[in-house]
Amino acid sequence: MLLEGVLADLTSQLDAQAALGVQITALNEVPEEGPVNKGLWYQIPNVTAVFVDLKRSTELSADSTPKTSAFAYTYFIRAMVLIFERFGSDYIDIHGDGVFALFSGPQSEFCAVASAVTARTQVERDIAVRFEKDTTTEWKLTAGVGIDRGTLLVRRLGLRGAKQNEVWAGKPVNMAAKLSSVACSNQMVVTDRVFSRYEQASYIRRRALLWTCGCSDGVQGDGLDIPIGETECLWNEESAPTEMGLDFDHLYRLKSKWCCVHGVEFCETIVTGCRPEE
Repeated sequence: MLLEGVLADLTSQLDAQAALGVQITALNEVPEEGPVNKGLWYQIPNVTAVFVDLKRSTELSADSTPKTSAFAYTYFIRAMVLIFERFGSDYIDIHGDGVFALFSGPQSEFCAVASAVTARTQVERDIAVRFEKDTTTEWKLTAGVGIDRGTLLVRRLGLRGAKQNEVWAGKPVNMAAKLSSVACSNQMVVTDRVFSRYEQASYIRRRALLWTCGCSDGVQGDGLDIPIGETECLWNEESAPTEMGLDFDHLYRLKSKWCCVHGVEFCETIVTGCRPEE
């Protein structure tokens, strides 16, 4: 009988896993793929997870034609994967209507946030515009972005062969995904532990990460030359929602995108820690 066979196989698999136990090996950066046998997991510290979620995708699927939905997912997923790859993500995966990317190492939060701001900016400036040109639906293509940082465990699990997938266990991916869901359209939300890393960064990085460039109403500002505190902070602090099982007290929302005048300069400064001309 089918059920008897399933239960017998399940018992055999669980008994074999119990005999192997679990082994954890520490790595310094995200591997291309996790281990597949002998109960081995990899543990990686200082991983920054970015999760980008296509907003109101259920509404898109319900109200649009298959061709319209295909356009939206094609533009969005391909663009997000390209952006994360170009910013040096160690691992990129697609989860339903979302994409998550992992950046490892002690400076991982800087490439991660630069890629996230780029993703949020291009969704509004380019991707959504192209989508609107190709469809007649009233649904608007927007995204929510979440970022968290911490230690992850990884292993490849599943049946032998092509049916194995990486399993990423740990808070950063889960928290980043939850934050992307509470982000408003084309908004980024980070945990307080990520934001504290930005506050502790070098002066030039803090200037590019936390403060406006001075541009407003079409008037060109001075960018990185304006001292900290003389312009408006880009982030809004909030108490973390209590009903979502979050493990931090505060979150920070970034509503802005790359400035057309200073975006390239600010992005390079965040990633490298130096002004572009240096």
